[in-house]
Amino acid sequence: MTSDASRWFELFRAFGRAPSPDSYAAVFHPEGEVADAGMTEPTPAAQVRQAIAHVLTLMPDLFIEMKRYRTRGDAVFVEAANSGTVNGTRVAWDAVYRVHLKDGLVHRGRRFYDQATLFRALRPDMPWLAELPPSEGNHVAFYGDVVANAPLPLRFDAAARIETPDQKRTLAPADLAGHLASGRLEAVDWAGDDTLAFVEWRRGDLLGVDRLDLRDGAIVAMRRNFDTLGLLAEHDRSVLALRAALLSNAGR
Repeated sequence: MTSDASRWFELFRAFGRAPSPDSYAAVFHPEGEVADAGMTEPTPAAQVRQAIAHVLTLMPDLFIEMKRYRTRGDAVFVEAANSGTVNGTRVAWDAVYRVHLKDGLVHRGRRFYDQATLFRALRPDMPWLAELPPSEGNHVAFYGDVVANAPLPLRFDAAARIETPDQKRTLAPADLAGHLASGRLEAVDWAGDDTLAFVEWRRGDLLGVDRLDLRDGAIVAMRRNFDTLGLLAEHDRSVLALRAALLSNAGR
């Protein structure tokens, strides 16, 4: 791990333990910005204090447990567990934060998490995407079988367990052949070592990060992180109004 990344991670972890406008602004380069799914444009560093103050008004007990991170060059991927209370309901959601550092601070950042998981506290009747039927006859042996331009030649362990935000059940590697099958996933960035890797991918306008737990060159567990709210909006545009509750520059 680079010294810049290590120092920045400690700043980020301090923010997560005691979120405030000042502790959030401390992780950003003056020329930095951060993006969420559904934003009309990234939030510049000059506006991050107001943005997090807006979030803390909605969720004053926000707590972010920064768990693990990996780096490659100026890219840092952080796995985190988030929690807080919204509208009287306790919520918890996983996230991956991907940043590109400049002078040891966030220059370009993006948050990968499922907004629908969070917003169900505000709208309990929000639907789920359709359940993926069990795989029949598919064979997925390598990560590159489901993500084009995969940066690492990783194979799936036969017993690998795969979590995704749009499926209530745990998937098997073969199920990935039909997951998000309406378009091809293309790898765009990554970081990792022989125990943990993160791969950022794109499918059209949909962006996500796969967190891969590795053992002996094989993927033994995987967590796919992406936002399902935009996909739900293809059938019910009203769900997009929820983004304005959390994101000051949300698109409709």
